[in-house]
Amino acid sequence: MIDRDTTLSLDRRVRFRRFEDEGILINQQTAEAVVISEVGTRLVELADGTRTLRECAALLSEEFDAAPDVIERDVIRFAEQLVDAGIAAPS
Repeated sequence: MIDRDTTLSLDRRVRFRRFEDEGILINQQTAEAVVISEVGTRLVELADGTRTLRECAALLSEEFDAAPDVIERDVIRFAEQLVDAGIAAPS
C-alpha cells in the first residue's frame, strides 16, 4: 500500500526526460511512453527513493502554492498510478 511515508523510485527500465514544463516517462520493456504534467514531472524529479511522499508533497505545496492536504492526496494517487503501471516502485 502506498501512503505518505512511502518512498518511490523509478523502475530501472524506465527513462525520464523533462521537456520544458512537461516530462516523459519511457518504459523500455514495453516501449510505452507517458507524458506527464508539470507537477507530475516535478514529483518524479523529487521522488528519488530518499524522500517520502509526504516530503515530496510538502515541497510541491510550496513550489506550486497549493493546499498541502490536496497536494498530498494527489501525490499519493499519482504514485499509485505509477506503481500500477510498472513505472515506479515503492522503496
